[in-house]
This record gives sequence, C-alpha cells and structure tokens, in this order.
Amino acid sequence: MKLQRRLPRGSMLMIATVIAGAVGATAGAQGDQTLDGLVRSYMAERGAEPQLAPDSQLCRRYAIDLTGVIPSLRDLDACEGRTAGEMFDHFAAKGPMAHTDGERPYVWINLLKDADHFLFSNSTQFSQVGHIREFRDELRDVYANDASYAGFSRWALQSQMFLNRFPSGADRANASFFLFLGRDSLANEVPVGNMWNGWALRDRSIRASAAESNPDYHVYDYDASRCTSGRALCSATMWGTEGDTPEDVIELMVGSDLFLEATVNRYWERFLGEPLPGVDYPEIRRVLVRGFVAHDHDVNWLIREIATSSVYTQEMMYR
Repeated sequence: MKLQRRLPRGSMLMIATVIAGAVGATAGAQGDQTLDGLVRSYMAERGAEPQLAPDSQLCRRYAIDLTGVIPSLRDLDACEGRTAGEMFDHFAAKGPMAHTDGERPYVWINLLKDADHFLFSNSTQFSQVGHIREFRDELRDVYANDASYAGFSRWALQSQMFLNRFPSGADRANASFFLFLGRDSLANEVPVGNMWNGWALRDRSIRASAAESNPDYHVYDYDASRCTSGRALCSATMWGTEGDTPEDVIELMVGSDLFLEATVNRYWERFLGEPLPGVDYPEIRRVLVRGFVAHDHDVNWLIREIATSSVYTQEMMYR
C-alpha cells in the first residue's frame, strides 16, 4: 500500500512500516493497540492520514469479497454514508442469493475459498462424498455459528476426509503442517505422522465400485492395541515433546503459536492479497493473534477486524 505525499511508494509498504514504527514508538507502546489503531497512529506521527475509499468503491469491494457478486443498486443506496463496519455487517448478514444454493452468501463464499485450501474433492478414490459433506458441515459451523476454529481443526485432523486423502503417516504429517501450520514439515518433523498409525481401514476388502453404497468404504477406526502390541509404531517426538496418539500431536499443533500465526496470515492474505509482514515487523501479527485467542479462535471476528481496518479500506490507488 502507498502512503500520501511524504512516504515512499511501494506495494503494501505501509503494512510493513506500521509495524516497524509501532514496535519502538511511544504510540505503539501506549496508544490504541488494535490493528486500526496501530495503522492510524503510525501514519499520524508522519503527518499522513488514511486515504479511505469512497462509499461506492468500498461497497463494491465488500460485495465481491463477502457475497461473490457486485452490489445491486439497492446495496449501493444502503452503503451511502455508512461506516466500514456497517457496510461489512450489511453484506455479511445477507440472506441466500440465487448463486449460493440456499446458503448465506457470507458462509458460501468462505466455504468456497476453503474448498481450495482444504483440498475438497468428490473423488471416491480418497473420500466418500458423505465424508466431504461432513467436513464441509463442520467447517460451516465456524462461519455460520461462530464455532471455534481451533475446535474445528482438532476435529478435522481426525476426520474421515483427512484420513482418506492422506493415507500414510508421512502424508498426514506433511498435510497437517501445510493445512494448519502454514508451511511444509521439516525432515525431523515428518515422524509425527507415526502418531496417526493407530488408525486402520475398517474393511480393506470393499471394492471401489461399492464406495457410495457401502458406508464402511474408506472408513478408518482407531485401535490403540495396534500401537501397544507393536503392530504399528505410534510414538514420535516433536518440538521436544513425545507423543503416542493422534490427540497428542493434534494438541501440539493446535496449541502452538505457529497454528495461530498461520491462521491469522491465511485470512490476511485472503482479503489483502499478500502475506503479513515478516518476522522483522511483528506487531500486526501479534495484535491479531492476541485478539483471535481472546475471541475463542473466532474467524468471523478475525475477518471483520481485517476487513474494517484502514489497511483494507484504503482507496484503490493507495493499496
């Protein structure tokens, strides 16, 4: 994002410099510690102010990002003279539309984005359609009912869709890092996949042609005796902590700072098009992580915080 007059030009420059200034500045230490407060304090110290988008431009941005279509004339009228928060709430609260198949558009478009992230597929080679629908319904609860994203993640890492799509321990380790921790697993982290080895297919003899008629096709059951009897190696050490079960590795992952930062970064990039600033500029990441935790891992809070801030609502030529 570019700043007015005195600050150098460059894509997303302000996002990075906001943090650099906030870390050492009095305003960063004593002022408004919200995302918007950090942005505005930094700019004010330098004689600049946010160049906010006009109502019609911001209305169009919210309509596309929150419903997937351009605003109607009625939407444009409803946006006139409204704050960013009021515009956001207008579109987030919209009822089902023609293109959303009976779903609220805010929920529909978030699930559409997540379909790419979580690798949804109707391929019965890996997952029954029923398993994918169950996964989707659990994820829907995150957007429709403010369910905890951390709770969803704990469930997802033992869901049938996850187990089917990533059938080996190494696959599960790599996928869990990519999907929930925002990076590939390192070589010394791949053995954490051992902790899923207690899962086994309920019936290996079912043919793929019976996938949709037999509910046991590609269903995994957890059998701790596989580990205690020595039939499978189920223990591993990650980040200095030893675990023996899927619950152990999932708690290590979901309870980590890496999980929080990866989640915050994913939604930031979804709405702003670029990742959060790197480790040299940590304050935006910190304030979003703190708020995310304080709001019980509510991604709806996180989305609204990002999408109503001065970073998102800048006039297009300054973004």
